[in-house]
Amino acid sequence: MATAQDALQFRPTAIAWARFAAVVLMGLGAVAVGEARGDDLETMAGTWRVTSLDLNGQRNDSDDVRKVTVVNEPNGNWTLLVDGNEIAKGTSSIDSATNPKQVNLTISQSNDGNNVGRTYEGIYELGEKTRRVCLALDGGERPTQFFSAAASGHALVTYEKVE
Repeated sequence: MATAQDALQFRPTAIAWARFAAVVLMGLGAVAVGEARGDDLETMAGTWRVTSLDLNGQRNDSDDVRKVTVVNEPNGNWTLLVDGNEIAKGTSSIDSATNPKQVNLTISQSNDGNNVGRTYEGIYELGEKTRRVCLALDGGERPTQFFSAAASGHALVTYEKVE
C-alpha cells in the first residue's frame, strides 16, 4: 500500500506536501460526532476531492492534488485516499456555532505511523458542493481566517464534493 510520500510526489516541496497530505488532508474532509449535529454533518458525508492546497503560502493545485480524496461517514469517521489507496483514518469534531466554524481532527491510523493520536485545530466553511478548511499544522493556535501565509504554519485546503 502506498504511503503519503510515495503517492504525492510534488516537485520542489515534496516532503512538505507529503507531510501536508499525511497530516492534514486526513481529517480535513471529516467531521464527527462532536459539538454540532445536523446540517453540516449531513452535508459533509460522502467523498470530497481536494482541488487546491496552500501550505505556508505556497499553493498547489496540480493534478497530483486532485488525486487526494477524503471519504466522510455521518458518524465522523473519515478515510484519506491518494490515487485510490488508503493512507490514513481518523475522527474529527466540529463546532458549527462559532464564527468561523471550528474543526478538530485526530489521526487514529496512518500507513507511515506518523502523527497517530495527534489532534489538529482549524476552521471550516461549507457550501453545498464545496468547502474550505484551514488548520494549524505544528500545534500552533487555531487559525482565525482562511489564509495560509508564508511561515504561518497554516494549511488551507479547498474541496469539491464528488458523491
